[in-house]
Amino acid sequence: MKKIRIASIIFLVFISAAMVGCRSRFLTADTMPWVGSTPLLFKDGFSFESGVWQTHEDKLSFSGYQDEKYRLWVDVPYYQYISVPGLNFRNVKVFTSAEKQSGPDNNLFGLLCRFQDNMNYYAFIVGSDGYYGIYRVVDGEKSLIGQQNLDFSENINQGNQANDLMAICQEDQLVFFVNDVRLIQVQDDALAFGDVGFIAGNFSETGVDILFDNFIVTKP
Repeated sequence: MKKIRIASIIFLVFISAAMVGCRSRFLTADTMPWVGSTPLLFKDGFSFESGVWQTHEDKLSFSGYQDEKYRLWVDVPYYQYISVPGLNFRNVKVFTSAEKQSGPDNNLFGLLCRFQDNMNYYAFIVGSDGYYGIYRVVDGEKSLIGQQNLDFSENINQGNQANDLMAICQEDQLVFFVNDVRLIQVQDDALAFGDVGFIAGNFSETGVDILFDNFIVTKP
């Protein structure tokens, strides 16, 4: 089983590497003819370093593997740290389990879809204080979609407790589930394709430290 898993990741890395330099709606991995009806597009349990994810460490940030999970830590106020595997999709369902390891509860972390660059992406976020939202960044301008402010939900586990996060990006529909509960569904057609990944960030208080596990991408 391990050999099959490694081979599948290498295959996806190979085709995504070819796409990254010329990423477009016509080179989305979920629409390639050889994918067929297979629902699973990408999976990583972080039990070994596949080389897909960014690894970096300095005095103010860390991204990399820890305890068979993927960790993002950042110690800069009002800053969001992003990591993506270099894939390209159009319509996807993205899942992970995320928990705060340390840092303030007033934070943000979650999933990305249709990430084209740091100036264009969708983010599905929760905070360890129970707030959530979907926002977009288009040409560098950030705005919540369908919300005036982040909303609160009792379905979000607060503090250091883990939360299961699932984002669906299908055509112009963006749906966010937390712990199997649909919290928000909105429409937006600004971005049609791009990468998937993780995000973690601070507000005024710094030190957000998030562990992600079981990253799974399927067809919606």
